[in-house]
Amino acid sequence: MPPKTLSLAEERAMLTVTCLAAFLFFNSFGSISVALPTIQKQFGNSLSEIQWVTLMGVVTISSLSFCFGRAGGILGQRRLYKIGVALYAAGAGLGALARSFPQLLTARGVMAVGLAMALPMSTALLADSFAAARRGQVLGTFASAIAVGRMSGPTVGGLLLQMGGWTWIFWMNFIVGLAVTLAVVKIFRGAGEQRPEKFDVWGSLALLLGYPSLLIGLIFGASVGWSALLVIVCFAVATVGLVSFVGIELRTAKPLVDVKIFRNKMLSAAMIALILSHILHNPIALAAPLYLQNVLGASAIAAGFLLAILPLSTALAAPLSGRLADRFDAASVATIGIGLIVAGIASYACLGVDAHFASVGAVLALLGAGIGFFTPANQKLAFAAVAKEDYGVLAAMLSSFGTAAGTIGTTIAVALMEMSGGDEIWKSQAVFAAAQQFAFAWLVPIGLVAIVVALRARSRHGEII
Repeated sequence: MPPKTLSLAEERAMLTVTCLAAFLFFNSFGSISVALPTIQKQFGNSLSEIQWVTLMGVVTISSLSFCFGRAGGILGQRRLYKIGVALYAAGAGLGALARSFPQLLTARGVMAVGLAMALPMSTALLADSFAAARRGQVLGTFASAIAVGRMSGPTVGGLLLQMGGWTWIFWMNFIVGLAVTLAVVKIFRGAGEQRPEKFDVWGSLALLLGYPSLLIGLIFGASVGWSALLVIVCFAVATVGLVSFVGIELRTAKPLVDVKIFRNKMLSAAMIALILSHILHNPIALAAPLYLQNVLGASAIAAGFLLAILPLSTALAAPLSGRLADRFDAASVATIGIGLIVAGIASYACLGVDAHFASVGAVLALLGAGIGFFTPANQKLAFAAVAKEDYGVLAAMLSSFGTAAGTIGTTIAVALMEMSGGDEIWKSQAVFAAAQQFAFAWLVPIGLVAIVVALRARSRHGEII
């Protein structure tokens, strides 16, 4: 539906329900993660088995988002969004009823498919439904809802776990998900704009062969070793699948991802900046909890409050970034965001064994503000660089590329830390702190490249204006 046909009340309703759905989705990541030890004890799974409760979401969302991004233009973005939210709620209900680990994993798979369908559609619908002059503000509000969901997930999960067990977490997601589904069905009426075109089946199959294999190889390579048979096989399959995918896309009339859109230099710069930013800040999610508890001696509660500073800072900065991107130059705002992220990583690399909690909190706040400033402004740049019919695929790329880049960044950080600390990294607080400083210091040059790329996007944006 074109933006001019929406009343102010309809716009507010659409933004509200979309943000509520995003909050629920990202809240579930943290709340379910908190329950993993309890689930492991109940079903008696190994660590390698239980981690698939989390990996199921990461791999499925990243892999299927592209397919649903293109399918949304064919079948209607509103239709797929409604189906995706409903599938998420249904999967949560199945998870609450699960009586075995395979049943629970199946339920997580249903939730992940729903998320893979709904997440790219939500961003694409917002970009499509609101005028470009207000798009930054809308995307900033949406990013803030995601950040609040991330921040509150572990707390909500912990409370529900203590009150009634892990099934209560799934029941909560089912009940709230059902309410959100009903609201989405009421507000997003109809299927949305549809284009009768052929779906790229072979490209989708090649991507579904290669992309999950790449992610699984990266995830397991850091834990079981890069020479392990599983990792080698994953990378071999990934190479075959992704090379085949590129070949198919170049020859297909209506490809899943039209690689020609990357000839747009502003879009390419925005996507490269996105990838580099996730490589920079995602390792914090792994390193900071270990550093706070194992090196600085923070309790689990204290660590949780300190870690919440990052998403809280993001939630506060994102709406401001969106308004500034609408009023001034989106590329300049994104460049400021990248600069703050780099400053945050450089500051984190200076934290040692004698750092104060206040210093860590300040660094996390700086990093969160950078993420909040960068994300909506960079998204506005990306959507301005493509045609309306590519919004769904672009939204999928923003989500999927970010996930893959975050996995790569965490892998790089872990490898650097192990290179520096060796076998002593888990035995000595000083060694862990020094290894962390070494790893994040090496990430800073990547950040400098990201700043240069963001500046290039700024110049390209200026040319277009």
